[in-house]
Amino acid sequence: MCPEPADDADRPLDEKSLKKFQRKASKKIPRDVAGIEDNPELKPYKILVASPQELEKFSAEPLKSMIPEWEGVSVRPERAIEYEKFRPEMRLGNEPVDPLVVQGTDERRRYNDRRYPWGCICRVVTSAGVGSGILIGPRHVLTASHVVNWSVPGGVNGSVEVHRAGASVRATSRINRVFAFTQVTGSGVPWSQLDEDYAVLELDDNLGNRYGWLGTRTYSSGWDGDAFWYNVGHPGDVGNTRWPTWQRSKWLDEHAWDFGSGRSMDTDADLNPGNSGGPMFAWWSDGPYVVAVVSAHSVSSGENYCAGGRDLPRLVRWAQSS
Repeated sequence: MCPEPADDADRPLDEKSLKKFQRKASKKIPRDVAGIEDNPELKPYKILVASPQELEKFSAEPLKSMIPEWEGVSVRPERAIEYEKFRPEMRLGNEPVDPLVVQGTDERRRYNDRRYPWGCICRVVTSAGVGSGILIGPRHVLTASHVVNWSVPGGVNGSVEVHRAGASVRATSRINRVFAFTQVTGSGVPWSQLDEDYAVLELDDNLGNRYGWLGTRTYSSGWDGDAFWYNVGHPGDVGNTRWPTWQRSKWLDEHAWDFGSGRSMDTDADLNPGNSGGPMFAWWSDGPYVVAVVSAHSVSSGENYCAGGRDLPRLVRWAQSS
């Protein structure tokens, strides 16, 4: 039995007929729904890159942390509820392999704690992907340079989420400007740029004044091998970067062949690509200080690397004063 021919009024419109729907908005948004759209389209951020001579004008002395009196402080965060177990998943081609970035036993722990300094963790979102960061000024976030998308000369857009834990986000702000010494680009971090792989993001909002921030200081080779260091970040193998993790008692070891003002170092911290830009910090008598950010790992050796040196506090000082 042949189907009856469809009535023309019942047919879907062809592409030519669709043009009748195209028009400009003719009315204002009704007041009762106008407040729903809290996040308008992001504007591109501006890029500022300092030359070595310009950066040397700024002091490499430590910049102090800010611990708000209205925030609780904890030296160990509360563990998050294990909604689901996770294990790192890495692939070589289409074959699953054990992750090279986790050193032996995975010591990362997922947490959900808004007390200082754990509530200062940031999830950095740009068109280059997702990375980690930490509040280090009134409206400043320290991250890795390769987390930023440098491919567009005028800058692209991006945002920062403070303390995302699952579906909960403490605050969100647009990236307004990016300060860097080296624009690390490409699919990997080259050796020549490994020691300068950091950037400071300036936000639209003074989130640091609300939640506090960590200090920054120059790493000393006299600390090599000492397990002082904490790391926080948003690894990709933990809820697809949606949960922060922390680890403690990790060591750093500065590369002996690196003599510049930017310094690279090995670490035994357990890391995943989403950890890029996350801080390596320790506690001093007046609060926590960041000395390096997570940068890269070597597939051949399985070692993880961080970036720090005198240029790290210099870069932060430049961003805070601009």
